[in-house]
Amino acid sequence: MKEMREIGYKKGFTLVELSLSIAFISILSITIALIINDAISTYRRGLTLNQINTVGMDLVDDIRAAVQNSPSKAVEEDFVFKKKAEVSVDNDDNWINVPIYGTFCTGSYSYIWNSGYLYSNEYGKEIEMNPVKLKYNNETEIKEGFRLLKVKDRSRAVCKEVRGDSDIIDISGYDVLVEEPVILLANDTSNSLALYDLSVAAPASNTLGNSLFYSISFILGTVQGGINVMSSGNFCKAPAEYNSNFDYCAINKFNFAAQATGG
Repeated sequence: MKEMREIGYKKGFTLVELSLSIAFISILSITIALIINDAISTYRRGLTLNQINTVGMDLVDDIRAAVQNSPSKAVEEDFVFKKKAEVSVDNDDNWINVPIYGTFCTGSYSYIWNSGYLYSNEYGKEIEMNPVKLKYNNETEIKEGFRLLKVKDRSRAVCKEVRGDSDIIDISGYDVLVEEPVILLANDTSNSLALYDLSVAAPASNTLGNSLFYSISFILGTVQGGINVMSSGNFCKAPAEYNSNFDYCAINKFNFAAQATGG
């Protein structure tokens, strides 16, 4: 009987062994949880970056097609590209001027964009301005609630009617619209992307004078996640500095050329 009790005792766990087992399982569980959380964060960032790249390339194709079908005759630079950049924001303790909205008029379609600075949770509170709107056809038709809009505009009326002291671009006096304006980037919660800048160099003509060449660049980014456009490299702030929605933060700059070969 004594021998059987000794054998049964030897098969049990001591308190130290039990504590070590619990500690090991706890550490293993925490490690697995951290790995899963990091994987989910990486996956989210990957999806956001993929969205930026996909939407950016779609915009490049759209703008390039509009330029390709636009007139190849030289035009004054002010009638091609305008940008309102008069608002200052605090960026890493340095006050900088940032664009609020801008226009690009190809001679076939015109683009109007409201800057991501207006909507960003990093800068939006510092800017006391309204997004620009488009008034077209008559007094009652106003297009608003957009971050990027495209309108049929062969006379470049959009660029001609930009007013620095107004949040409305009024082309209702021009007989230019044959299609409903198209919103390419809407101002809604389902679309977190916006242009932070768009620049167009003065178009250059070839030696034969039968085409124009445009050099275009734009910065596309999210409006959340502590985006820091003006810093070197254009990046999202580290989680230690900005924790809100960091996984959904991404930014990319697109540079491309387009050739106008229309009549």
